[in-house]
Amino acid sequence: MALPSESSAPALQAFLLEYVPLARAAQIRVDAYDGSCLTLSAPLEANINDKGTAFGGSLYNLCVIAGWGMTCLLSQELGLDGDLVVAKGEIDYLRPLRGDLQAQVSRPDSLSLEHFHDYFLRKGRASLTHEIEVRDESGNPCVRFKGKYAIVKAEV
Repeated sequence: MALPSESSAPALQAFLLEYVPLARAAQIRVDAYDGSCLTLSAPLEANINDKGTAFGGSLYNLCVIAGWGMTCLLSQELGLDGDLVVAKGEIDYLRPLRGDLQAQVSRPDSLSLEHFHDYFLRKGRASLTHEIEVRDESGNPCVRFKGKYAIVKAEV
């Protein structure tokens, strides 16, 4: 499976819809990527639980995909080609979310990106850790997610 051919929100959106069935089922949208922050969202109606709030699994799914998406976009920007995988994910559910789901993930600092790039070039693999938040319409955090993502040079 080929990753998006460019580091843009539309390319990432097309990739998710074609290759990630959970993204399609949850109706995940790539709302914005400005080089420093990636924002993904999904409607509550497609991700609702029996209590009328966002389903915990959907929140986890959105966060995992947001972190994977940021790692994908950064890998492309740095010219790294390999297979991206989720290595670890931890989530804290802080309060119920009664509206649409929106996850934001910020670009890591330049030192982390330099280490990521150099380590991949030397070892053929590297990882990044992202912290992702989902907030309600008032700006209160509902979910905090920490995920580790790895890129591994593809076998030829």
